[in-house]
Amino acid sequence: MSVDCRVYTAVRQALTGRCLAAACAAAAFGLPTIAPAGEWRLSDTVSADLTYVDRDGRNESSGAVLQLTPRLRLNGRGGRSQADIDYSLTASIGGGSTDPESLSHNLRGTGRVEVIDNMFFLGANASARLVGTSATSGTVDSINARSDGTQSYSFEITPEFRHHLNRYADIVSRNSVNYVTYGGNNRRSDDDSREVRTNIGVRSGRYFSRFNWNVDATRSETSFEDRDDERSNLSAGVGYRVDSHWRVRGTVGYEDNDVQTARDDTDGATWDAGVDWTPNPRTSVAVTYGERYLGNVFSGNASHRTRRTRLSLDFTRDVTNRRSSQLLDSFFFLVDANTGNPIIDPNTGDPILVNIPELEQIDEDFLNTQVRGAVTVTGRRTTATLTATVSQRDYEVTDQDEDSLGLSLRLSRQLGGGYRASVNSRYTTTDGARDGDSDSYDVSMSLSKQLSPRTRASVNVLHREQDESAGDDYTENRIGVSLISSFL
Repeated sequence: MSVDCRVYTAVRQALTGRCLAAACAAAAFGLPTIAPAGEWRLSDTVSADLTYVDRDGRNESSGAVLQLTPRLRLNGRGGRSQADIDYSLTASIGGGSTDPESLSHNLRGTGRVEVIDNMFFLGANASARLVGTSATSGTVDSINARSDGTQSYSFEITPEFRHHLNRYADIVSRNSVNYVTYGGNNRRSDDDSREVRTNIGVRSGRYFSRFNWNVDATRSETSFEDRDDERSNLSAGVGYRVDSHWRVRGTVGYEDNDVQTARDDTDGATWDAGVDWTPNPRTSVAVTYGERYLGNVFSGNASHRTRRTRLSLDFTRDVTNRRSSQLLDSFFFLVDANTGNPIIDPNTGDPILVNIPELEQIDEDFLNTQVRGAVTVTGRRTTATLTATVSQRDYEVTDQDEDSLGLSLRLSRQLGGGYRASVNSRYTTTDGARDGDSDSYDVSMSLSKQLSPRTRASVNVLHREQDESAGDDYTENRIGVSLISSFL
């Protein structure tokens, strides 16, 4: 290789990392991004929607809503960088008595750059989405967000340091700084919250193959407007790969917490044990069970793929809070087992997201017991996806309960002549100690026509019903037309 070629390669790798960092930052703040050189893909869509809305009951409204939604997605990897950033901005103008959100953001973004070779890694993730203002809000979008929802944002930086101690051990420090805010006020506290998490650990090096071990110390401080939550944890873990299909693992430790709770004690010894089973490339199962100050905790996930079906399941029991649900690790997508990427709905271009019931809009910790699952069956021309979420939330201070169930069914069929038809239905029921009972049901139908390789048009119909014990019921009907195109 000539000197010129080496210089070109070094410059190209440096520019790739810098462009990715700029793309992550730009996407996090809702700015357009430009695809850097390398194995990257930048795609776009622009949709124009005209929807007529007729809503009776709580917050009555009727009239036409005009919306324009540009969308950009950057994903790929190259050199020392990787990212997946999906951002859309919806601008809405309402006529009659409608009152849509004038500007709403939808962002899912992750990125990682190896800044110093095998030593310093810098990651980032960001999200923006509309959320309900209570546990009984039901489905929230840009048209009804003024009545039932608010805009939420989260941003996180994750610096990671590594240092090899020859072949036997590695020193690893995984840290994070994150920020969560909402467009509207919480009921009993203000919006903004920040968290700083520091970690230092030692783990097994390259010398160990089937056996691995680690020792970690972690401390975090979460700052709200009216309090600070502090958590410290010291743990040691071991793992052993029995064969190509089975792996066992376990951890023991001690935690010291200063958090808002009605419990007498939040400190004590911790332990957990887990097993991973991968019988073949299409199937994987992981289960963990343990003990903390709150009692038993568990988590797990399973996935299975055949030629025509995909199944995903996860379950958990542990303490969490509302701000954690805004960070990206709470999203549960149907994932393609071949690529590891979320499965995209061909009608909307959005990833298929399993129902996540809305939460009480307070910053209080709660004990969350939850099971989520999804199954997709794909035929030659028809695709069906069924998703479900069951959750029970017990708040730590106010002793509230929220039990919820969410079900959704998506059917999509490719017709002749460039037409595609789809039917989506969703049902959510919530029993909240504060907000009472709520049942939400909606069904939508869409017929789209591919006008050209880059452009398609669709007609959309929606019927939604919300039934609340407090008497804030409403019925909403929509009919609209959409034109979606791309330019890149």
